[in-house]
Amino acid sequence: MKVHYEAEALIEYEDAAQYAEERFGFGEKFVAAMRAALDSIAKDPTRFQPVGQGIRVFRLKRYPYYLFYHFDEAADSITIYAVAHHKRQQNYWRARLRE
Repeated sequence: MKVHYEAEALIEYEDAAQYAEERFGFGEKFVAAMRAALDSIAKDPTRFQPVGQGIRVFRLKRYPYYLFYHFDEAADSITIYAVAHHKRQQNYWRARLRE
């Protein structure tokens, strides 16, 4: 299964990993948690809670981040729309959705 990041989501991911490394020294553990999250999503992409418009949310274990994603069954791909800190304003990422 292919995984694609919207440009802003990729920046959020990189920023979160860098912050985890600089602040707490566990950037690599954060990256490993993201890989595990993507593996879980890939195994059963429809398992996680829908939040509207074909978007689902995965809550990262041990980290205060949510992955908002869309699964395209026909293309066998996942698009990550946001790597959002749970305290960030809700739904800011919805503007990234393609019509």
